[in-house]
Amino acid sequence: MFNLLKKKEDNKLENKVKKTVSPILIYTEQTPNPDTLKFVTSRILYEGMADFGNREAAKKWSPFASELYKFNYIKNLIINKNFVSIDKDSDANWREVMFEVKDFIKKWLEEDKTIVNDGYKEMLEAEWQAKKDSGEINDIEQKISEIIDQHVKPWIEQDGGGIEYMGFEEGIVTVRLYGACSTCSSATVTLKAGVEQILTSMIPDVKGVVQDLGY
Repeated sequence: MFNLLKKKEDNKLENKVKKTVSPILIYTEQTPNPDTLKFVTSRILYEGMADFGNREAAKKWSPFASELYKFNYIKNLIINKNFVSIDKDSDANWREVMFEVKDFIKKWLEEDKTIVNDGYKEMLEAEWQAKKDSGEINDIEQKISEIIDQHVKPWIEQDGGGIEYMGFEEGIVTVRLYGACSTCSSATVTLKAGVEQILTSMIPDVKGVVQDLGY
């Protein structure tokens, strides 16, 4: 009798927990690039930003991104906190494929599958530290990178894009724009009126900023 009562109480508790789990909500946000759309969720996908600009990186570090790449029209994607920014092929129409992507994301979250594998953040930090230790990154470059992380990335990421420091030579900073910012019509404005203005005002050694187009 005691075991039967205990089982009933356990079932009640389990049902109560299920009822209190909030539903997964997903909505889209436009970006400056018509080929890039932000899929915003009511759950945190990843604490930070994870750039999976190619299928090889996705296959190694993100089952979620790897599966998304099975949609042939997806060219690039960035996971950032509670949203994933997806860059599609220009031949595809968001009105035709948007709901397919939303359904996939919702189902993945409902099944509580892995978004980014453990160790991804540590891998990026180890790569950067190795460059510093080898002398590949000097003090000025370290400062440039920190300013980009603290002052530039936040507003670029809100538009569904991303930026990566690539190098510094003879006063010129080279960066890579990706996601919504990589091919949008305002990329030049982003570089000159945004990134360049911030860096030149904070670091006298910086004379200009250019975009790496070889990626």
